[in-house]
Amino acid sequence: MLLAANVSIKAKGHLVMSHFDARAKTWDEDSRRVALGAAIALAVGTKLSERPRPRLLDYGCGTGLCSLPLAGRCASVLGVDSSVEMLAQLATKARASGFTHVATRQHDLTKEPLTGLEFDVILCAMTLHHVREIAPLLKCFYDLLVPSGLLALADLDEEDGSFHQDTRGVEHHGFRRGWVQQQLQAVGFTETNFKTAYEMEKPDATGTSRRYSIFLATAQSAM
Repeated sequence: MLLAANVSIKAKGHLVMSHFDARAKTWDEDSRRVALGAAIALAVGTKLSERPRPRLLDYGCGTGLCSLPLAGRCASVLGVDSSVEMLAQLATKARASGFTHVATRQHDLTKEPLTGLEFDVILCAMTLHHVREIAPLLKCFYDLLVPSGLLALADLDEEDGSFHQDTRGVEHHGFRRGWVQQQLQAVGFTETNFKTAYEMEKPDATGTSRRYSIFLATAQSAM
């Protein structure tokens, strides 16, 4: 039975990645998604003034809607995602923008840590709700940051499950900010702050227009 369960989990993971791979080429055609990425990038950008030319990791980067607007202010950008096709779109966009310091890597930190790398800033936007166990991922982020490094998490405030009409790969219907703060502090992060980065208006499954808030949580690793 354990073997069957493992096979089922792997099959589900493959299905989810195939889903994102199939949507990669049209991902940026959703104006709401583009606006959300721009808003998150703007909010994170205000935190970079104290960190000139940082080495940035964008985990769950997708097509780079959040990190590419910040690339001109960074010494390097590494986009990490499980979807090969999403990464291909990011690489194409980076080349078109003339960014030679933007790299991509297919990797899943929930399965294996990144070794031999360190970053000044880690950005993780609209990815946490796809991760079943949050604490181990936050610990991976902490270990990848330099002393006094910055973590920026953007995700949905807790909602009733109506945000995603397609729930493949959705593990959480948003988060309570207090709970996220507790998880960050348990790992060792300090200076935790929250703000509303964006409010997205979109129809739910019934067609009713709803507003959903997206928070930006920032925290700092120990000195």
